[in-house]
Amino acid sequence: MSKKWLIVYTSLALSACQPGRPVAALPPVELMTCAGEPAAPNLPERDGTEAVQTARDLIMLDAYLALRSAWGDCAAKLAGVREWREGMAR
Repeated sequence: MSKKWLIVYTSLALSACQPGRPVAALPPVELMTCAGEPAAPNLPERDGTEAVQTARDLIMLDAYLALRSAWGDCAAKLAGVREWREGMAR
């Protein structure tokens, strides 16, 4: 075998061993979208009665719980991304 063919075969063999392109691992899609922030509540006008104030309080309680739920959704998903990232580092 000539020296020329030895160089060709060696270069082909070495090019086959070259590592491929690095692939970026992305977090799961379900961890990348948070629940939307709830809209501001539409409160009835104050008229000084206890019934209207109770209604306003209940509406604000629902709005607060919805806002806290949206925050909890994002906080849980952020924790999931953190765990996913730590798992990738191992």
